[in-house]
Amino acid sequence: MPRELNVSTLSFFANGDTIGRLGAGLAMRIGTSVRKEPAFMSTAEPRMTLAGQVVKGLGGYNYRTLSLDSRYQIDETMMAEIREGYRYIGMGYPFFIDLEDEAYKLPFDRLYAVDTNQRTMSFESGIVGFRYSRRFDFRECF
Repeated sequence: MPRELNVSTLSFFANGDTIGRLGAGLAMRIGTSVRKEPAFMSTAEPRMTLAGQVVKGLGGYNYRTLSLDSRYQIDETMMAEIREGYRYIGMGYPFFIDLEDEAYKLPFDRLYAVDTNQRTMSFESGIVGFRYSRRFDFRECF
């Protein structure tokens, strides 16, 4: 959505074209450190013949990964949301990730992905106040 909506009911109408994914819920803005690690990956497995020719691997797909650090940005409100949603997070449900604020540093501005460590979400504690850190390693979903 181009702007934030505060509604209790959401109706969606489409003309039959593909719309991709639609996510609705409470968004948490978690700040990240300067270091960003995007990557472009593939599951295709080409092979090399004895003569040195590369034969394309059949099947496979391309996807993106992104590693981000959040240093002491996860506060009490965000931790409460994670705790409430962990029933689904722990099952491996993907996240809708909006990276528009940091798109000038990345080759993409949105990602639908799972955190590769979301079944074991551990946080580093802050020294002062209710602040936690965590490294997120996202892998794109389809």
